[in-house]
Amino acid sequence: GTSICSSEREECEVEELLAEISGASDDAAKGEDAAGDGRAWARRGGAFQADESLDELRDRAVRMFYHGYDSYMEHAFPHDELKPLTCSFVDNFGSYALTLVDSLDTLAVLGNRSEFARGVTLISAHVSFDTNVSVSVFETNIRVLGGLLSAHELASDATLGLMPEYGGALLSLAEDLASRLLPAFDTPTGIPYGTVNMRSGVAKGETTVSSAACAGTLLLEFATLSRLTGDS
Repeated sequence: GTSICSSEREECEVEELLAEISGASDDAAKGEDAAGDGRAWARRGGAFQADESLDELRDRAVRMFYHGYDSYMEHAFPHDELKPLTCSFVDNFGSYALTLVDSLDTLAVLGNRSEFARGVTLISAHVSFDTNVSVSVFETNIRVLGGLLSAHELASDATLGLMPEYGGALLSLAEDLASRLLPAFDTPTGIPYGTVNMRSGVAKGETTVSSAACAGTLLLEFATLSRLTGDS
């Protein structure tokens, strides 16, 4: 069965939206133009509809985002993730309000200045990396460090007007997090261990199994952090 966090109607809407987006992408890739006048078309139920339907898809995508986001904020924050069928929560990534960190850039894209600012304030107040927990270096880097850095740059951009009173709290959190990930790079090759403890570093006997891809993807976030802080 479903719970107050989800409903059969909403689940059907998700399935329909994914099918419609897939159809629209396929048509665009094939260069199809059913009307012959250059308009974008989306395939729905085997029939073509004009580009007004893309506005509907956009609005439904926004509603779907807020359904998940609002449910997380009500039932799971400041934990990492919402368990939608039970309206409970789970901490799979260190209990760093991961979903909120992940959502800040989407709130910015949607132009929700007030909720973006509230999210930044909540993260500043609730998130601390001084915890005795072992985390995935890869996941923590791309999701938490990356999320903090992207939100910091968005908040710092005066032309966007997302948070005029922003003082750089997300960058401070990002710098602290990165410093706790650094012990994982103390290896003969520089390719990091896969797991690191936020307080004690790499555990004795930690496996050396890793990959160049996992190391390479970290360059984006750490290079961005170096640029923003001036600390190489």
